[in-house]
Amino acid sequence: MKNKHHVVVESKRLKYEFDIKRNITVIQGDSASGKTTLLDLLGTHSRFGKESGISLQSDVPCVVFGGDAGLWKTILEAYQDSIVFIDEDYPFIYSKDFAELVQASSNYFVLITRQPLYNLPYSVQEIYGIRTTGKYHYPEQVYHEFYRIYNDF
Repeated sequence: MKNKHHVVVESKRLKYEFDIKRNITVIQGDSASGKTTLLDLLGTHSRFGKESGISLQSDVPCVVFGGDAGLWKTILEAYQDSIVFIDEDYPFIYSKDFAELVQASSNYFVLITRQPLYNLPYSVQEIYGIRTTGKYHYPEQVYHEFYRIYNDF
């Protein structure tokens, strides 16, 4: 799966609109910034469809991993050409086995975590926070700056 994918998730009170550009996107941020709310909206839409009152616009399927953590590999391998959202509650996202699965997969992964993912080769340009403006939520890029710890002597 290549290309940029535009995703809009909307309820009566909330709207998330963002682009997924690479196979690994990381969303970080403080508590109550809207990360888990995004996953809840996507999960509710996948369970109840239009009857949920939640609208999803995407050119590829969007799924939320919410299964048994012991069966994560089997569940994730079943998805093809999808955007898979995974919350930080699942410790397998920090494992080398998960990194290997991601690299061999046809899916894009959106990982919501505040911890570094040492085993995954993701771009610093694909790390986002969520900025809230009124009732709309937009992923906002989070940039990191390198600075010298030790000065030249």
